[in-house]
Amino acid sequence: MTATKLPGYGISSPCETNSKKFIGSTLLEALESVFGVSKGKPRQVILGGHDRGARICHRLAVDKDDFSHLDIIGTVLLDIVPTKVQWEAFANPLISCSYFHWPLLANVEIATEMISAYGGARWARGAHTRIAGASEVSAQRIASDGAVDVYAELFDKRETLYYTCQDYASGAAPEATEQAEDQKSGKKITIPTLVMFSKAKLGARLDVANIWKDWIHPGVQYQGIGVGNGYGHYLPEEAYDDVSDAIATFIKNVT
Repeated sequence: MTATKLPGYGISSPCETNSKKFIGSTLLEALESVFGVSKGKPRQVILGGHDRGARICHRLAVDKDDFSHLDIIGTVLLDIVPTKVQWEAFANPLISCSYFHWPLLANVEIATEMISAYGGARWARGAHTRIAGASEVSAQRIASDGAVDVYAELFDKRETLYYTCQDYASGAAPEATEQAEDQKSGKKITIPTLVMFSKAKLGARLDVANIWKDWIHPGVQYQGIGVGNGYGHYLPEEAYDDVSDAIATFIKNVT
């Protein structure tokens, strides 16, 4: 298993182009290099990601045939609905209030200035509190090993704020339009897919499991799992036991 982080979000170097296809392709090229993938023998890959990373996995899963050196055989998407669906859901005032940071961050220059003035570290700490589950267990797990402190320190850097906002800008009209075109042409996920989501947060407002059915080709293996116990958005940290068990089973079933 190989884990990567998104360019520009922390200590990694940013990319000027922030489309999910470009970032994802870059990460896959790095994977090919690390594992010495040859043209003659494609390497099997299962994509998995949370939040913005899951959106990259969604894009790569749809475009999997563009990567001839890799055989993408499955994907795991944690706590998202398709980008187009999320933007459309803003017609609901309650969802607009909960996800206000989407349109804010998509306005890169304004958001960078405002959050810098507010304090990037303060913003990061507040976001973790707001989006995580309300239980003490959730709070302890997302803060373990000083993780929140690391996020806070990184978001005190203007560069991190700026390129994080660029990611959201790319996820606005350009990628929502791209997904609309995919749906119109019938271009959907054609590989086994596992979706996990927080019942207390994303799943409280949207029928996540059913929404994804329209984005996956009929007949393709698909499972949508709502995670309970009050766990919030940060499923890999808050619900690592549930998540790891489900992913292990998924991997066993597709390999």
